[in-house]
Amino acid sequence: MLGLPPDRLRSVLCTAALVTLGSAAAAQGLDFGQALQQAQEASGQVRNARLDVQAKDLKAEALSNLGGPALSLSGFSGRVATTFNFDTSPLANAANGLGAVLPNVAIPAIPNTVSVNRTFNLHSLGLNANWPIYTGGRLEALHGLEVGKANEARAEARDVEDKTATTVAQRYFTVQLATHAVQLRGAAAKGIAEHQRAASRLEATGLISTADRLKADVALDGARRDLAKAQSDFEIAQVALTRLVGAAAPSPLSTPLFVNSGSVGSLQSFIDAGLQHNAAWDKIASKRQQADQALKIQTGGQLPTVMAIGNYNLNRSNDKLVQPNWAVGILVSVPLLDRIDRAKMKEAAVLDQLRVSALEEQAQRDVPTLIESQWRALQNARAQFQSMDSTIRLARESLRLQTISFQQSQSTTLDVTDARLNLLKVDTERVQAAYEYVMALARLLEATGQPHRLAEFAKAADIQIEPTAE
Repeated sequence: MLGLPPDRLRSVLCTAALVTLGSAAAAQGLDFGQALQQAQEASGQVRNARLDVQAKDLKAEALSNLGGPALSLSGFSGRVATTFNFDTSPLANAANGLGAVLPNVAIPAIPNTVSVNRTFNLHSLGLNANWPIYTGGRLEALHGLEVGKANEARAEARDVEDKTATTVAQRYFTVQLATHAVQLRGAAAKGIAEHQRAASRLEATGLISTADRLKADVALDGARRDLAKAQSDFEIAQVALTRLVGAAAPSPLSTPLFVNSGSVGSLQSFIDAGLQHNAAWDKIASKRQQADQALKIQTGGQLPTVMAIGNYNLNRSNDKLVQPNWAVGILVSVPLLDRIDRAKMKEAAVLDQLRVSALEEQAQRDVPTLIESQWRALQNARAQFQSMDSTIRLARESLRLQTISFQQSQSTTLDVTDARLNLLKVDTERVQAAYEYVMALARLLEATGQPHRLAEFAKAADIQIEPTAE
């Protein structure tokens, strides 16, 4: 076949078989929706983002009861040394008065205080409880801050999933584009091979020169090289898609390149969808939530803290002078001097809020601009595709006429080769325009936060560019 080496011939035949199976096995082939689902499950980035969401959700849940009561069991066992001080001044004063009344009686001197040092073993077991009554909103803000971080992780996960969907579209339809390239290059090589054989016959009868036949040989060699490169590009694209979806082996693809001849939606409808669904808004909302909670934390740091506390001693065998049986009360803490400049921390939190507002204002301009640029690229790709029908008809007619003229010795080998290569060029441009249309639509849907709709548009498309076996 075409004079290819045996190993390359087998490779090209395998590709041709896959091209044929792509149409015949559409029912059991891998469609774009399935490829997207498999890629989302296999992607390490998506899995990492989803695990981050789960971890941050758990952290937020763990802090949901910060304002509730806490109860702990505490114990102590050890040796304690303490000093007991007794006020004996009344007894000393009485003794001194008695000495004045009985001067002949020896009354020992009595000190005003008596200190007794005692060392003993102490074992303590008790229940300790505390319940924040007022913290200036700091505890609620700490919980809200973690909720904001979880929401940001969720928005990041959405963004990763949207970008992954565009990557899947790029690799999936690159395989389809490469399939068409192999088919077109194969058809061109086959046609040039037939022309080369005709040139050889004409040379043998003396109707064309050896130079003209050599030109046909050169054209055939070039066609073989182009076919081999197209085959290599197809294999690379296929490997990239297979690894992206986490498959063990390539599968025939059942969603072809497509073009919607009618409009898929107005520019304003896509802008409205982007202003509602783009992951950027969830990111901004989560950052604003975090900035608001951070400001509450810094504001609450300047306010008093009131807590109810209690303790109950479960071990009644110890010395009552050392360990109380129970204690309940209110603890009030008023910040007077702090090592942290709370005023500056509060000012920084306000600046964080302003940063989020600036980010939102910029997104209000950037997102519609991105959507409009992708929407216009989509319109240009569709117009480019639709404008090529007449060019293809002309190229086919030109090849037919040049072939007939060559057979009648009215044109040269170069004329026929140029006509065939021109047909290959316009066929390739038409398929490339369809690919550009699909990718512009994929990027547009990513910008609007609706990448999953690409499969929907593919099914509804009225123009399906199926590979055809030659």
